[in-house]
Amino acid sequence: MRETTQKIEFYNEFIEKVEKRAINEGSQQTAFLNEILTYMEQPDDPVIFYIPYKKTSKKIYLNAYLYDTDQNSLNLYVVDYSDQEIGDDIESTNMSSLLEVANRAKRFFTNAKFLIEEVLDGSYREVSDLAKTIIETKNDLEEVNIFVLTNKFYLSNKAIELSIPGVETTNVQVWDMDRIYQLSVAEQGIQDFYIDLEDKYNQSFEMMFVPNDSPVDSHYNFDCYIGFIPATLLAQLYEDWGPKLVERNVRSFLQARGGTNKGIRDTLKDPAQRQMFVAYNNGISSVARLGNIEKVDGVNLYRVKGLTGWQIVNGGQTTASIHQAYKNDIDLTDVYIQAKLTILKVEAHQEKDQHIIEDEMVSKISEYANTQNKINKSDLLANTRFMSDIEKFSRSTWVPTQDGRRAEEKWYFERARGQYMVDIGRRKRGKEQNDFKKQYPKEKVLTKVELAKYFMSWEGYPHISSKGGEEAFKKFMNYNSQYWKHEKDQLTSIQEMDNDFYKTLIARSIINHHITNIVEQMKLKGYKANVIYYTTAMFSHIYGENIDLIDVWKKQSVSAKWGSIIRTIASYTLNYLKESAGDRNVTQWAKQESCWTQFKEESTKQLSNIL
Repeated sequence: MRETTQKIEFYNEFIEKVEKRAINEGSQQTAFLNEILTYMEQPDDPVIFYIPYKKTSKKIYLNAYLYDTDQNSLNLYVVDYSDQEIGDDIESTNMSSLLEVANRAKRFFTNAKFLIEEVLDGSYREVSDLAKTIIETKNDLEEVNIFVLTNKFYLSNKAIELSIPGVETTNVQVWDMDRIYQLSVAEQGIQDFYIDLEDKYNQSFEMMFVPNDSPVDSHYNFDCYIGFIPATLLAQLYEDWGPKLVERNVRSFLQARGGTNKGIRDTLKDPAQRQMFVAYNNGISSVARLGNIEKVDGVNLYRVKGLTGWQIVNGGQTTASIHQAYKNDIDLTDVYIQAKLTILKVEAHQEKDQHIIEDEMVSKISEYANTQNKINKSDLLANTRFMSDIEKFSRSTWVPTQDGRRAEEKWYFERARGQYMVDIGRRKRGKEQNDFKKQYPKEKVLTKVELAKYFMSWEGYPHISSKGGEEAFKKFMNYNSQYWKHEKDQLTSIQEMDNDFYKTLIARSIINHHITNIVEQMKLKGYKANVIYYTTAMFSHIYGENIDLIDVWKKQSVSAKWGSIIRTIASYTLNYLKESAGDRNVTQWAKQESCWTQFKEESTKQLSNIL
């Protein structure tokens, strides 16, 4: 009952944020999609349709897409949003309902030829771009991922099965409110759920203890075990516990994709190779808070009978592939997964730092153990000194007032996904929560990838921001490496970040919010994100010397005199992106440095004369 109450409180906070965002974005679905995307933290940002595409006669509906050339995959995003208020119980959904939502996106794919003819007049360029991409790549696509985003609770968490003719692999991922809630909780530390292997699964597994007799004092206090887990048991655990087991895995929400996972699938399908799986695969690395572990007499062997807060921090894709084979009735009797288990022990006096210590450990295990595929830098670098310093300044720096009253608000930097709403949930309902929200209003919440995109756009890298939050964050961290990273062959110490630097970071965000509001009021059709990034970069390129970032911080606004100039640049930007792209996909063109270089060369002189 307590968890249900917490979920309802979380839901209400989340939807309130969506509804406020929808006022500017003009659509509840688009606002909901954008909020969910901050939790997904994919390597690239999808192309979001300004108006969701709908063809009622063919039961087609789509909100966004992302074509990944590196992975040779296509992601389709479809939103199921209900504006019905919930009372004392959560609003749930079921497999058949979500399957129908997924089919709306599938029908877009299978009707691509029709859709090209439907939008030949060019009124819906994004739809035309996607339809052409499908036609041109459908014979080579390795994977189509359909993301169903719903503000209901999908409590059964059963897999949605769907196939597309001619496509080797079709995955359906459901992002429901329960998943968002669990992810938000998991971001704040390892959960305390207990898995009883003996009672529930009538199994246990044995591991060797790794001695740790080092005299060096460390704030990491842990026990480490190495061994193997039967594949069938791992599949059953994933079947029952689902995303809870891999919430801390930096690649946990990527489906089984790419060459690595294709190799896993092929090995498991072939009876002659199946027993070799333990030799071929790197296995899993996991952590837990506590373990019900007993020593086997006479040898360095320990029997794992139960685990509290067990998390697979490396090997999420291996786990997902094993589970898929299990679901497809592949015999896993003789398949074993090598495994490492770290029991992180937090002393009583360290409890207040528990989440920090766990985050550091999990981050390092993820970074050093992951060698097969690219991992998200935003996840691995969230615990750097630089990120922590920004967070500290955001909790201590008051927003200046303009009328002489005492300061009452601060910006809230969200270093971990869902951190803001979890912070609210930790306070008592009523006055405590209201005081917190008054001090940190929703409109002043800023995520790390948002901060990075705003920064890179203002500094003249709109093509980097257009590549998505992950790429922008990586470049942002490199750009500011003096605050967190020792460079090779240099003896200089890491530079201290001061309060003025923090204020200029927020000032760039204020400018971006100002430009975003203007662009949304203009109701320009198409490529809104790219228009905002390029407008911001061009505004900075031409007029940046006239903008005092500290002054923007002090006033918490941009002078009204820039409004007409920003509108002119924005309108000019959209026309440029469409015309210069020619027959190319506009979004892909906007990611190229040559797009930004050409824009500056062709437009700087003309746009410099509008002041």
